[in-house]
Amino acid sequence: MKKNNYSERSKIFFDRAANTNYGNSEKLDKYILKNIDIDDKTTVLDLGCGDGRFLKKLRALNSDNILYGLDISEKMLEIADSKKIQRCEFSLGDSSYLPYKDGSIDLIVCLNSFHHYPTPELTLKEIKRILSSDGRVIIGDIFTLPIIRQIINLYLPYSKSGDYKMYSKRSLDEIFSVEGFKNKMFSIISPWLFVSEYKNK
Repeated sequence: MKKNNYSERSKIFFDRAANTNYGNSEKLDKYILKNIDIDDKTTVLDLGCGDGRFLKKLRALNSDNILYGLDISEKMLEIADSKKIQRCEFSLGDSSYLPYKDGSIDLIVCLNSFHHYPTPELTLKEIKRILSSDGRVIIGDIFTLPIIRQIINLYLPYSKSGDYKMYSKRSLDEIFSVEGFKNKMFSIISPWLFVSEYKNK
């Protein structure tokens, strides 16, 4: 299936899911916010930010650092903009082309979104480009047992939600390693959720 088909399905699906809690995870938010390490100079991008709920929570931890959010859904971004988060800029866009300067982002957070990206290799090239030399990437996504993951991945090309692929730690590590990232942490935080952190080698 072509990349544009997955991207268009995701856009349509999340435009329709706006004003619902679909894709939001209190457990993911709570875990990452508890363990996150930022200061006033840390620039943060929420990739696949949805309605901006995570960035709003992050702003409550620190009032001075610069926040960015990017999403493919116009409807989601309308809700995010309505939250009036200070020092936060939202952009409509695709993960395979990130509208940020080289080395301008210190921390990228991607929650319940990475499995939607139909060209993860291009996404990681862009992540590598915009990330600062000491930057980090935190992926929070769906955890499934191997046999269940294999079945789901066979079904996804026929799904209307725009989901592309469910990842294991090994498969995620492999595609990140191509761009020189090393896994620094992996934690299963519930029966259906994991958090994985990457840094430049």
